[in-house]
Amino acid sequence: MIDYDSFGRPPRRGHPRAVVATIVAVLLAGGLAALVVGYVVTVGRAGGPPVTANPAAAGPPPTSAAAASAVTSPALDLTLGACVDPTASIVSSFAPAIGSDLAQAVAGLAPPAGQVPTNTLSGQGPVTAPQPGVDLTVRQVGTNSFSSNLGRYTRNVVVPAVPGLAQQRPEPGSQDYLTQLRNWTAGYQSVASARQAARDAAAAGAASIAGMPLDTLAWSGISACITALLTTVPPGGIHSYLLASDLEENRPQQLAGSFHGAPLVIIQTCDTGHVAYCQQLLETFTQVMHRLDVGPITVVRPENAAAAITQWIRTGEVTS
Repeated sequence: MIDYDSFGRPPRRGHPRAVVATIVAVLLAGGLAALVVGYVVTVGRAGGPPVTANPAAAGPPPTSAAAASAVTSPALDLTLGACVDPTASIVSSFAPAIGSDLAQAVAGLAPPAGQVPTNTLSGQGPVTAPQPGVDLTVRQVGTNSFSSNLGRYTRNVVVPAVPGLAQQRPEPGSQDYLTQLRNWTAGYQSVASARQAARDAAAAGAASIAGMPLDTLAWSGISACITALLTTVPPGGIHSYLLASDLEENRPQQLAGSFHGAPLVIIQTCDTGHVAYCQQLLETFTQVMHRLDVGPITVVRPENAAAAITQWIRTGEVTS
């Protein structure tokens, strides 16, 4: 039985408009609440993910992570190894400068603070680019460079990868809007969490490298330091190596492991100022590295080390 009192006086029997009004009133009485609950009003915060008036009303979560992962773009993983030569044959400012450049480059891996952008200025293309993960091992050239007991003079830094946000926030009213919104929000949250983790790791890693003491009283076992990297760095990821040294080795060569074609960046200091002598050291050393299946070799002057190290940390490569 319908209580017409809640809608006013009952319509006169047989009047078409009155009949329609009655039907509409009944539908509103029984179904409006369900309709409102089932419809989610989305409020977009500037620079942040959408907020729903009633998250539970958005329905069940996606059946798999595949839809959410489609919102993001995966990042590569870089496995990097660096040898720094602080020995007495080199000007004393060289190794500290290289260490500072490495620390600043790692600190630069921290994504910007604040909320992840949700749209591009052009309205097209990915919103944010992925950032490779970095697993960096830093060793020092010394008398016993290959030793496994050089804890004070080695560092390992891991900054996790950050996926990119590949899709913009869906527009209200678009097809399958609620499903799109659920998937996009899950992808957004994964990117935001990864950015925070990378910020924390980059700050801690930079501090660790900056605080590494230097073994300035040692002899120069340069090839042994490279060998130690080749035989101890993790096997995964895209490998790349860096050596900062004068290349004047005065310890017996120790060669093992393989670059497997990975590139090597050499930051060569030439304290003597004799071009022919420093060039001969470089040629001799690169010949030795080819015996270990080294890939492309890029040589950088110390004056350009900061920019080169920053690029190497981010990409594993240095453009000469």
